[in-house]
Amino acid sequence: MAKINRRSFVQSLGVAAALGLSGGAETSIATGEPNSAATNAVKSVAVGESRDPLTITVVPSGKDDTRSLQAAIDRCLKRKQRLALGEGVFHISETLKIDRCLNFCLAGMGAADPNAKNGWAASGRALGTCLRWKGAAGGTMLLIKSSMWPTISGLFFDAAGSAGVGIQMSTVFGWPTSGVRLRDITVSRAMAAGIQFDMPSQPNGDNTDLSDFDSITLNKCAVGIRVCNDQSVGHYWRRINNSFSQVAIEFLQGGDVIIERGWQDGPGPADATFFKTHGGGENAAQIQISGIHLEHGRLFDSRLAGIVVGIRGIQDSRSDTHAPPLCIFGKWAGAVTIMASQLKGPIIATPETSVTLIGCTYVTASVPHPVRKLVQGTKKVHVL
Repeated sequence: MAKINRRSFVQSLGVAAALGLSGGAETSIATGEPNSAATNAVKSVAVGESRDPLTITVVPSGKDDTRSLQAAIDRCLKRKQRLALGEGVFHISETLKIDRCLNFCLAGMGAADPNAKNGWAASGRALGTCLRWKGAAGGTMLLIKSSMWPTISGLFFDAAGSAGVGIQMSTVFGWPTSGVRLRDITVSRAMAAGIQFDMPSQPNGDNTDLSDFDSITLNKCAVGIRVCNDQSVGHYWRRINNSFSQVAIEFLQGGDVIIERGWQDGPGPADATFFKTHGGGENAAQIQISGIHLEHGRLFDSRLAGIVVGIRGIQDSRSDTHAPPLCIFGKWAGAVTIMASQLKGPIIATPETSVTLIGCTYVTASVPHPVRKLVQGTKKVHVL
């Protein structure tokens, strides 16, 4: 696939209007002609009444909801409406697809865990909406492709230990997926990745960027969030919680990533990793992580050279005696800055790596130690 020029793409947004993607009458993407077949196909969709004419509401049937949900999505994409999912569990057996949209909104009642012992209430929620996978092993629950600025919120994706991916974002046919906004989302028990950008076997030439996540919980997934596209420009994430996932965030290839007010306060294996990277990409320049509450595992594991890393506001609450290395920079020729953090466990770096510690403390069992002792493998250590 040819690489996508972002400037050319922005200029092509005028084409989107001509194709009926930015509002107006219901049209066929392929021809621009009125799409009566699409209109007729959704007349039988069972949807709830809504006082808002711009919103369609769907409630779970207790059976397989795949066809009704897909028909409702297609209808909303055509008519530029929002889709609201009611309280309860929707069973899906095939991938739900959001394809070539601008500003589509899909909203549930909240990402409460339906598997909790006492139902929604155990998640501290009065209401919740769950999508539960009933399809073939290794499948994908929701595919967002070639779409601009969709918003998905208030949903619990239960992969049930069978689906491979909870939410997949991909670029096809030269149309990038950009500006995906996820709010109050939980992905549980995904066998490959809870949330995935493009495909690990095809990391080059795709542009899936400018994602904006807030309040994301990753529970018992092989990998929580995996990024594997070459041309992404930046990702902006807040409040990322990992529970029992071996790797919370894995960057195979991608651009910049900024994680603000993140947290990792769930239980998990002692050797888990919050952020792991061993790729790059032509736009990769920096990784910024702040506001992590670390109770298990390690914070950062890098096999990538040449990117600036900034870490700020880390509360290291791991066991004094069983804390693995906090950070590993196994292939590095850049600069690392750690600010305003309480640290435990060593920081392992290559001899070429420069490490600067600003306003950090090293405390075990309430006993302070020289913070410089935490850094191993390099003499380029600056303490301010």
